[in-house]
Amino acid sequence: MLRDHINIDVEDRLQQLQRVSLHNRGQEDITEWEIIGKTGERKGSVTLFDKLSNRRSYRVSYRVIQKDAEGKVVIDLLLDKL
Repeated sequence: MLRDHINIDVEDRLQQLQRVSLHNRGQEDITEWEIIGKTGERKGSVTLFDKLSNRRSYRVSYRVIQKDAEGKVVIDLLLDKL
């Protein structure tokens, strides 16, 4: 599950903003969520790159990027499975 790989509080929720499907370089879906705190404030964002295929020395299925409210990258992970 995505929540296992990002830093959010138990009472925080993820609200999906958009989903984009691309058909180049094997990269198929990009999904973006907003992290909403228990009082309704925006705490950051999460982007999931699904079925990512690199031409470099490694192959992975997912890339997860979490940013804080100011837009600074907090987590940038390459994963084989969620």
